[in-house]
Parts: sequence; C-alpha cells; structure tokens
Amino acid sequence: MGSEDFNWLGFVVKYTLGRLGLLLALVVFGAFTGAVLFPAVITFLPYSLIAVKNFFGDAQVQSVIGMLVVCLFLIWVFWDDAKRHSAYEEWSLTTILTVLNLVGLFYFIPAIFRESFNSEGKGDVLYMVLYYPAKWVIDVFGGNYIVGVIGSIVVLLGTALGAYVISYKRYMKKHPVLLTGGRRTLAAAAAEYESEEGEDDN
Repeated sequence: MGSEDFNWLGFVVKYTLGRLGLLLALVVFGAFTGAVLFPAVITFLPYSLIAVKNFFGDAQVQSVIGMLVVCLFLIWVFWDDAKRHSAYEEWSLTTILTVLNLVGLFYFIPAIFRESFNSEGKGDVLYMVLYYPAKWVIDVFGGNYIVGVIGSIVVLLGTALGAYVISYKRYMKKHPVLLTGGRRTLAAAAAEYESEEGEDDN
C-alpha cells in the first residue's frame, strides 16, 4: 500500500461491509427490475410481437435480466473503485480478492439454511429475492440450489473483479509513474482523480 499509516484491516472491513450492502441492494433492485418493472414494460408491446412478449415473460429470462442489471452496476462501481484506489495508492490484488471472497461468503451463507426455513414454510419470499439472479443458474445445473447460487456468485463477483482489474490497468497506463514506485502526496492524487472525474462528467 502506498500510505505508510494505511490501516489494511480497517480498510478491508469497511470495504467488505460497504460492498456487501451494495450487492444486497443491487440484488433487490435486480429482482424488482426483472420480476416487476420489465414485465410491466413489455405489456405495452403490440400483440403482433406476442412471441417476444412470451420470451421476455419467461421466469428464467427475467432472472437473467435481473443478473445483468446487477452486473452492470457492479462494473460501474468497481471500475470507479479501482481508479480511486490507484489514485490514492491503495491498490492491491490481495485486498480486492480478500474483499470479494468475504462478500461472496457472507452472501452465500443464507443459502445453507434454506432447507430449514422452507421446512417451516418461512423465508420463501426472502430467498426468492435474495437469490433472484441465481434462478436461471439453478435451472442450468438441474435444480441444484447450492451449486446454482455458487455459480451466480462466481458470475457476479467475477464481473466485479474483471471491471476492477481492467480499470486498474487502464489507470496505470495513463499514469506509469505509479508503476515505477513514484510517490505523490494524497492531496496531489486526490486533485488529479477529481480532475479526471470532472472531465468524464463533461
């Protein structure tokens, strides 16, 4: 890490909690988009496009749409994360892998207890929303719930990792001085990062 007083453990804890909360919020939004918003939109298609309406009305297709929505937001967020971490010299492949593994683990844990909840007739709606992006993956694996959830987590967090690494490489290509061990003050890094953000907005 670039900063000598950098608290790696504190950073990992905060980053993990922040990105876990983000993932849960995105999953809820993805479920709403796939199961409610998108079906409502396709009802406005003319009857001549009934085949298209039936295709997009399929539950598995809606689950794929929900996952795509989540992935798009993950790409946006982790792309920005990599730029910011690079600018502040907080980049570390170990850190991002640790955080994503922890996020994936915490997101997966409820799936282990699904059967106990279902046996009491509880938690059906919770699990339908929580693992909505996994629905189509579960079907791909022949209805194996645990394997399907793991597969969906790999897709979601693999997308986040890919966006993070690609963004980092692009940033380093623009600022090769960081790769040679050059050090800047946090103020200079922050000013440069904010300047680039302003240019992107324009």
